[in-house]
Amino acid sequence: MTPTDPEYRLLVVDDDRELLDVLSMALEDAGFTVHTAGDGKTGLARFGELQPDLVVLDLLMPGLDGLELCRRIRATHTTPVIMLTSRSEEMDRVLGLELGADDYVTKPFSTRELIARIRAALRRVALDRADGDQANEHGTTLERGPLSLDRGRHEVLLHGRAVALTVTEFELLWVLCERPGQVCPRDALIDRVYGEGIVVADRTIDTFVKRLRRKLAEIDPNYQPIETVRAVGYRFRDHRHGDV
Repeated sequence: MTPTDPEYRLLVVDDDRELLDVLSMALEDAGFTVHTAGDGKTGLARFGELQPDLVVLDLLMPGLDGLELCRRIRATHTTPVIMLTSRSEEMDRVLGLELGADDYVTKPFSTRELIARIRAALRRVALDRADGDQANEHGTTLERGPLSLDRGRHEVLLHGRAVALTVTEFELLWVLCERPGQVCPRDALIDRVYGEGIVVADRTIDTFVKRLRRKLAEIDPNYQPIETVRAVGYRFRDHRHGDV
């Protein structure tokens, strides 16, 4: 499938009926199959029924808000999630990324920008699947000390224990592990993870690194191989086992 194939099903959750109608029309014109929900509770139920390929959700909704909806989705699924936020919600935006969102679009936004970000997210999924198929044939894996990554299975193991990562988290870790000991600038990470032409704040990458560190620490609190290189980016270095 390509990122504009109608087999890609999107779920858009927002309590603004007018915005839902506008987004539905624009996304359908772009080639997607679109389903909508007017509140978080309905959105969660529709997610379970539809198993969409990507979710677009508003951060602020009455009842079950976007943050909680994102948390519940991420508890059991790696489905890409894009949040819609306002300019005054920076802290909530960061919290949403920490809870597992893959990207965000700040209101007011153009439908063209949203479509570009949706396609970028779906492209990551498609590439991950394609890499997985190729890996199944050629055995593409990375071994870095106690950490192993398997493209074919979309699997990360630390000390033999599974680390559950989203597609975006997996891609970021893979890029860092490909270049052990080398500094990866933030802009290069953004290009590799999101694709060229997609503008993402440095803080977004910082949040993803924070998520990776937290998930690794849940298995081994003493294992923190991702180093911050001040004002530049990040480097993968295994202190306990040496650079690999």
